[in-house]
Amino acid sequence: MGIPLTVFTLHCFAGVSCAHYLLVRVEQPEYSNADEGDFLRAVLVADAKREALVRTYESGVLASECPASHEIGLIGELQSYPVGEELIDSPGGRFVDLWVAETRHGAPWVVMGTAADEDAFWREVDADEDLASLGPLRPAVRWRAFFVAESDRAVAHDE
Repeated sequence: MGIPLTVFTLHCFAGVSCAHYLLVRVEQPEYSNADEGDFLRAVLVADAKREALVRTYESGVLASECPASHEIGLIGELQSYPVGEELIDSPGGRFVDLWVAETRHGAPWVVMGTAADEDAFWREVDADEDLASLGPLRPAVRWRAFFVAESDRAVAHDE
């Protein structure tokens, strides 16, 4: 069985003279390794949840923050747990300061997380076998992003 995955994606909403960042956390369900269709279904489920969160953020938080038109782009994705406990089980609906580093695998794969400073971020990455195995590349970049998770009922669903 393919295990359920926690997937983090960092998006940029770029306007003519502004940029806004959104970090999304969703769960990709487990799937049968023997069934490619089941794998594709799991990916589509995660993608649909992510898209719903992005659209809700865009029409709610972003629209109230900045009425300009924005182009959305993907900065990176992490299919693992990030550095720091702040993003793993905690609810979203707030701003977070993130450290993000590209990996040797290229776009869109990144390592990310919260830490007091870049040195603390790298110490935690180096100490985490899963994150270190992704081949993160220095330096890390700091982003301030609005964080949402599928568990955030008010953000995840139009109620």
